[in-house]
Amino acid sequence: MTNTDWLTLALVVITAIYAWATFRILRANEAVVSAMKEQTEAQLRPYVVASVAPRIGTTLMLLEIQNAGRSPATNLRLRMDKDFYPHAEKRDGENIAALSAFTEPIESLAPGTRMQFILGVGGTIFAPGVADSLCPKVFTVSATYEHAGRAYDEEHTIDLRPMLRSAAMQDPVAEEVKRLRESLEKLLKR
Repeated sequence: MTNTDWLTLALVVITAIYAWATFRILRANEAVVSAMKEQTEAQLRPYVVASVAPRIGTTLMLLEIQNAGRSPATNLRLRMDKDFYPHAEKRDGENIAALSAFTEPIESLAPGTRMQFILGVGGTIFAPGVADSLCPKVFTVSATYEHAGRAYDEEHTIDLRPMLRSAAMQDPVAEEVKRLRESLEKLLKR
């Protein structure tokens, strides 16, 4: 082999290495772009969340459905797997699972929007003899919705049992306002 042949062979090997390295860089860039798209979508998409919380200052428990994301959830369908009668009273039209929010599609739920449904006072929900057919202590809320051509399907298990014998949360600002109001009422009665 001549020197030109050796140089040509070296050039071919170097070009092959360069092409392989360029291909690897291209693949890495594609992975980075894909990860960035997924991250952006995760930051901007809607997140429909179901949770239970007591009303501040009371033992009244509320089921809350919220869009905690940054975009509207469209074509939202909510479902409860069990019937729930507020305050353990079986009355017509009171079953939360049969309300229109859980039986009819919701065209759009804007970011930050909250829907609250009264479950009842803790003492009533957890009272001895209250049947699970009236106030189940564990139930599931499922949410299916769309955004930007993608469909999302989520399930949230609501477990009321950890709230048994929990204390009512107090808002310190509300407590102070209450004390001020009481002080003003005493002054006005004099």
